[in-house]
Amino acid sequence: MGVAQSSFFYKLEELNDFELRFLKLFNEHLSPCVRQISDVLYTGYVAFTQLKRNIATGLVKMDSDYEHQVKKIETTSIEAVQSHFELMGDDLLKCTSIDDIEKLAPEKEYEFLYYLMVQYLRTKARKDSFVSSLTERSDLMGVGEKCWPYFNFVVAMQMVESFVVKKDYRFVFVKNTSTLLFITGDQPVINSLGHITDENGYAKELELYYPTSPSSALMVSFNPGEKFSEVEVDESFVRAHNQLIANESQLHLFANGEQVLKETLSV
Repeated sequence: MGVAQSSFFYKLEELNDFELRFLKLFNEHLSPCVRQISDVLYTGYVAFTQLKRNIATGLVKMDSDYEHQVKKIETTSIEAVQSHFELMGDDLLKCTSIDDIEKLAPEKEYEFLYYLMVQYLRTKARKDSFVSSLTERSDLMGVGEKCWPYFNFVVAMQMVESFVVKKDYRFVFVKNTSTLLFITGDQPVINSLGHITDENGYAKELELYYPTSPSSALMVSFNPGEKFSEVEVDESFVRAHNQLIANESQLHLFANGEQVLKETLSV
């Protein structure tokens, strides 16, 4: 508790006219499924921007209580949305076998995929990468910086919608049979095939890897095979994937023992 947190990381931002127009245009080109969430987020940015402008022009009179409420809207609104999506992972984290996941899949499969994609995209590292990709357009960098939570949720849903339409993914439950334990970090879901890149340095393949406990992990793979499968892995797999987690982390790594972190970081 109290670590791996960034103050106001999900802060609701006031936008300028260009940023509002861009977000509106972007929103209008999304699929109906994705707009279930994007419309809500866009409306939130519009309403908060108008509120801030009304305060600045004196249309809304501020006192200490009202100022507190405005600050609460600014700092907790998107955090509440994020918390809702975090709850989608509760049932997934309780699964101790692929049978558990398969039983829940008819009702929860879409939620599981969306939870994993939000976890993959929501981090500071992914935000920094997204914003830096817009360096040739300083005006768009502002949109990316201010509206990162919007793009996080929307891009995650777009990717999941693509997965569901193509039906080319499969769940693999990983059981760690070695004495070396899985670790995790502030990038909790990684692309374990991210090192396979094209000439521009972009990942060519995707395999989501999510350690769920020291002795288990979940992978979503995009290659032929059973829709639901389980695999036992040895120390070499654990060591390699712990290193990938360490490589992807920015500030924090977590384990239930000190030695496994020392071994990982000494490589």
